[in-house]
Amino acid sequence: MSEILHLSAYSVFILILILVNLKREYHLLDFKVKLFRYMIVTVTSYILLDILFISLENTNFFYSNFILVYGNALQYALMCLIVFLWYFYNDYYIFKDLIHFKKWLPLTIIPLIISTALSLLSPWFGFYYTISAQNIYMRGDFFYLSAVFTYFYPVLTAFVIHLNRNKIRKSDYAPLMFFIIPPALAGLFQTLNYGVLLIGPSITFSFLVAFIYIQSKNMELDFLTGLYTRKELEYFTDMLSKRKNSKKLYGGLMIDIDNFKGINDVYGHDTGDRVLREVSDIFLKSFRNTDFVSRIGGDEFVAICEIQSISDLEIIVNRIQAHVEAINTLNHFPFRISLSIGFDRWDLRNLSKEEFMIHIDKKMYMIKDAKKQI
Repeated sequence: MSEILHLSAYSVFILILILVNLKREYHLLDFKVKLFRYMIVTVTSYILLDILFISLENTNFFYSNFILVYGNALQYALMCLIVFLWYFYNDYYIFKDLIHFKKWLPLTIIPLIISTALSLLSPWFGFYYTISAQNIYMRGDFFYLSAVFTYFYPVLTAFVIHLNRNKIRKSDYAPLMFFIIPPALAGLFQTLNYGVLLIGPSITFSFLVAFIYIQSKNMELDFLTGLYTRKELEYFTDMLSKRKNSKKLYGGLMIDIDNFKGINDVYGHDTGDRVLREVSDIFLKSFRNTDFVSRIGGDEFVAICEIQSISDLEIIVNRIQAHVEAINTLNHFPFRISLSIGFDRWDLRNLSKEEFMIHIDKKMYMIKDAKKQI
């Protein structure tokens, strides 16, 4: 048991370090970050209960039985809550809003409600466990039902990720799937081997991998908008420039927010930042997961897309403008958001990346100048 205690203690230490580092994140207000923090707090509580139970088992302290009887009920409830939150996190990560999650919530929350009820009733009815007068833990008649409810959410999460893989970046698919594997294997091993406690440390390992991956991705992304940085754009276009003999067709869009300087001057930079985030959310909804979308500075954005014809770019532009109009009808701001978009097909054989950027930049400014003359 001493090895398990040490492993659990190390797990708590790692989780606290992750939590402290997350508090320093510039994107702390990001709802995904909040969900990630809630999961870490929940897992930390779960492991601390593990440590407490190991320390109290077979002891005769006057409060030991009370803690073991009711604490285990809380821990069972926390276990199902952890995997439910992971499903919630992935659903929000994929769809970028709460609409899809709320749509299916009346069904998806049922296992959590049933499992929580059975957990909290176990001190009296022994559904999941019983604690003897000697403070020895024993599995209840419905113990394996708790495993079924708990495994429901990892399976559901994997299904949602795979079914909607076209809505996420290809590079994100494997890491999102990987998070599920260590806890699932540890949970199966623990279920089949009574007395082994590996779920908490295995989830900690997954959190550590996920945190490292998130940090590595953040280095590629603009801190305000979540889009790729200019540096990543340079790297990406350099790669494409070397594919002069590629049979694939590519196009690009240069996008600028109209009168953005005026918005900052009149309404302040906080409002300007809100506009940038709003426009970036529009891009995330308008472009495909295979498209490369970056903020190159200020209120300027560049997107590079694989296309079949120029009409693919026109479809994307129309989609963006439709989302912009939808935002304007909501009156989030005391002004209308307007974008100028220059786009064209990129002839990789005859145009360098610098020449192509100048080309679509000129097309964007032609549209902007035309608006001024109206």
